[in-house]
Amino acid sequence: MADDENIENLQARIRLLARESQRFRQLLEAAPDAIMEVDRDGKIVLLNKTTERLFGYERDELLGKPVEMLIPAEARGMHARHRGQYWSKPSTRPMGTGLKLDGQRKDGTRFPVEISLSPVEFDDGPRVAAIIRDVTERRLAEEHLRSVQAAYTEELAAKNRELQLRNREVEQANQLKSEFLSGMSHELRTPLHTIIGFTELLEEELHGSLNEKQHRFVGHIHRDSQHLLALINDVLDLSKIESGRLELHRETFALDAALEEAISSVRPRAETKSIAIETQTPADRAIFADRLRFKQILYNLLSNAVKFTFVGGRIGIDVTEVGDTLEIAVQDTGIGIPADQHEAIFDKFYQIGQRQSGGLDGTGLGLAITRRLVEEHGGAIRLASELGVGSRFTFSIPVSGPAGA
Repeated sequence: MADDENIENLQARIRLLARESQRFRQLLEAAPDAIMEVDRDGKIVLLNKTTERLFGYERDELLGKPVEMLIPAEARGMHARHRGQYWSKPSTRPMGTGLKLDGQRKDGTRFPVEISLSPVEFDDGPRVAAIIRDVTERRLAEEHLRSVQAAYTEELAAKNRELQLRNREVEQANQLKSEFLSGMSHELRTPLHTIIGFTELLEEELHGSLNEKQHRFVGHIHRDSQHLLALINDVLDLSKIESGRLELHRETFALDAALEEAISSVRPRAETKSIAIETQTPADRAIFADRLRFKQILYNLLSNAVKFTFVGGRIGIDVTEVGDTLEIAVQDTGIGIPADQHEAIFDKFYQIGQRQSGGLDGTGLGLAITRRLVEEHGGAIRLASELGVGSRFTFSIPVSGPAGA
């Protein structure tokens, strides 16, 4: 009775093992990659259907055959040596790391593969399981990506070359423009000085008196000539700055005296509008800068303040020391500047208030030149303004000038 029970148990175990073996075999056959088992001598002892389909052989044509038959002829010798080295230190790892591996089908065609190796120990000796994946599509995608990248790189390089060429053309055009403006400005200033000089002589009536109408005509000629000369000087200054030909002649001078000279230039116009000009400066403060250009900065800011301040308004000049820097602010009670124009007003040819007043005289270069002159001194300029309240332009000048001055 006991023997019959033992036999039944044994048969049950055999059936269980058979089912498990069948299941593993089905899993092996269903794998999407080629799977082979190779013994220590390089003979194929196990393979799945995907291996047959991938390499074009029947199962019987591969079993017991050297695995090198699935490798291109020129790589077989090297593969045999690597196989021998693998057994000296077997481990689970990809085969030929960093190398491009190819498999060879029965019909001689080649295709790129990716191979993973895993050592397996059996009673009859060690073997290696090889999982082989066809990476043709991946290789084609990589090659396509490389070709796209190469084309993009070449296109980008061509665009860069084109951009560099255009930049050189723009720089040359800017240089020619600056030289033209400089030359034309000099040519225009000479006859203008003559016109201004003779109108002043006529106004002095040294060679005969003028009637009221003639006085008015000569006055118009003189004012418009002065205005045109100022515009030409602005264009000439900007062309010097942009071409890098502006030279600063720095010296140490009294701040109070320079401020008073700049204020004196705009005071007559301020008085006609009943605008008060107030100053608040440190006593006996000296500054190291280009005196002429420093006064030009102040004049441009004060001139704008007078132009855009209402009748009976106020203009204030405040000077404060911040470390080694002087901060000079020109504040007015004028029309103010919209927030969206705070940066644009420093652009060339942009005219403050042209929207409010329907257009103003001038070139719109004053503030552009002012900012460049401040920056040439190693400083910066900023604006705080509110519509209908007024504006405050603040510029900084290093007390001792920029490094290396």
